Formats: sequence, C-alpha cells, structure tokens
Amino acid sequence: MSRGPRLPEGLFRRTPRLEHSAVSAYYHTVVKVLQSIHFYDQRNERHAAIISDLLGPSLLGARVALDLGCGPGNMTARLPAARLLVGIDSDRFSLVHSIEPKTLRIQALAERLPIRTGSVTIAVAISLVEHIADHAAFFQEVARILEPNGCAVLQIPELRYPVELHTKWPVLYVWRSSIRNRVLAATGYEDLNMSTSLEGTIRLAEKAGLDLSRVIPVWHFRLARLAGVPMGYFILLRKSGHEINRRDTRGPFGGS
Repeated sequence: MSRGPRLPEGLFRRTPRLEHSAVSAYYHTVVKVLQSIHFYDQRNERHAAIISDLLGPSLLGARVALDLGCGPGNMTARLPAARLLVGIDSDRFSLVHSIEPKTLRIQALAERLPIRTGSVTIAVAISLVEHIADHAAFFQEVARILEPNGCAVLQIPELRYPVELHTKWPVLYVWRSSIRNRVLAATGYEDLNMSTSLEGTIRLAEKAGLDLSRVIPVWHFRLARLAGVPMGYFILLRKSGHEINRRDTRGPFGGS
C-alpha cells in the first residue's frame, strides 16, 4: 500500500460515541437487519451495474481508473479491470484490511490527491462527496487529475429522503442542529455534510470545468418510490477534450 502525506489519526475508522447509547443501539439494530437480508451486497451489485451502464466499454479500456473513497474495496472488487486500477481513501485501517489486497491502494484526501494532472481516465466516487467538507476543492481536484474526455462517476445520497441513509434516522434534515449533531456523533457520521445536494453537486462540478452527461435517480426498495424523492443519484461528468491535444504518457503518480 502506498500513501500520501501523513493524515491525522482522527480520520481513521468510523467509531460511534458510546455515550449516546440509545441512538447507537437503534442504528446498529437497523444495520444488522439490513445485513441479514443482504441489503449492502445487493446495493453494491446494483451500483456496479449502474457504473457499467454509464461507462460501457470505456472502463475496460481505461488507462488509469481511480476508486475514490474506496474503503475496504467493496466497490473496487466489482469494477472491471482497467490497465491500472487504484483505490484511494483517507482511512488507513480500511486500506490495510482491503478485500482487494492486490489492488494498488493510496492513503490520501480526495481534496488533495497525489496524482499527476491529466493522467486519469475514469474516477469513481461512491458515497464520498457527502463526507467532504470542501466540495469546491474536491471538484477542482477531480477536474485537475482527469485527462481530456475523462469521466467521473459519482453517487450521492438524497439527504432530504424521509429516512437518512447513513444514520437511519427519520427526517434528519429537519431536526435542530443540536439534535442532528448528536445523532451524527452517536452513529459515527460526524463528517456528514448535510449541505450535499444534487443541484449543488452539479453546480460546483460545472464550475470546476466538468460537463454533466447524465443523472440516474436511485431507489433501493420498490416502496421507497412512495416517498416522492429518490434515495440517491448517480452522476456522470465528463472533462472537456479540447484543453490538451497531446496525451501525457507518463504514469499517474508524481507532481502536477
């Protein structure tokens, strides 16, 4: 495993605070139920199918593909092999315990990637954007590392959904900030950026120089459609191909 600059230990592993026992117990109970019906495995398979639909054969022929916020590699393992597939995450524990130990893994922040400018064909970021405080910096970095005509596939949640998908808490977005912060701390999601939205994501991506190609709304359950809003979205972005005429054939690592 490779690594970028040394990151604070506070970034490693998501650990709920024990003092909020009732909220934590509720959260863990819901997670166990979802695990018992194989929800997470099925969700990852659906996500992989959507990525394949969005990218088609371009993923197979990708020179360099990044899985940003890869965690322990649950999605990395489902991505078709590019010529070079790299998993990047700020959490060293997840990288060390990756289920894809043969895949190159790098510890780094998504807003400050140790990747050469214009060297990446495809960047995939599943459930990452909502955990980033500075969205503008993230999209500027994605635009920087993508080669001309390169693609980024993002998956973001709909935080206005009746049940917030991270904490499993009902209508979390309408609660007072003091209560919302207690729920986030109790479930280990203190980094959840509640300002994340489809509209804001598209606006900042386009401001960074990425063109919107497609949006796919996502529902994980049939009954979820009754809520009137999707549970999340897949977003396909593309970097304009007219900026650089000559491809840089060097590898993706090194200075920009």
